[in-house]
Amino acid sequence: MKVTDFRQQLQNPNHQFADTLAFIEQNYTFQPTAFKNGDVENAKGQNEGSCKVLALAILEGLTDQEALLAFAEHYRSVVATPDNNDHQNIRSLQKNGLKAVTFEQFPLQKLNNK
Repeated sequence: MKVTDFRQQLQNPNHQFADTLAFIEQNYTFQPTAFKNGDVENAKGQNEGSCKVLALAILEGLTDQEALLAFAEHYRSVVATPDNNDHQNIRSLQKNGLKAVTFEQFPLQKLNNK
């Protein structure tokens, strides 16, 4: 699947987080790293799913909204429960956008299979 196809898939209200992770697994290599998302600090190896999604969004130029949609059911849960404090990386992304995301080392690299 190409990035353009993935971006279209994000618009499907039934898109699942596992589909996002599968797309990343098929098209990129991942190296765990520490990262910061606004005020949320994540140690190396912590919240790797968020690390992968945020890196994908930055690498491929996704919009903030597309990045949120890539979290799929987790983002939908955040939208349904705006006053909760779970899913801190998603809530920070909602508030601050991708511009607030920094990595100790960039964690994704495209595979040469496409």
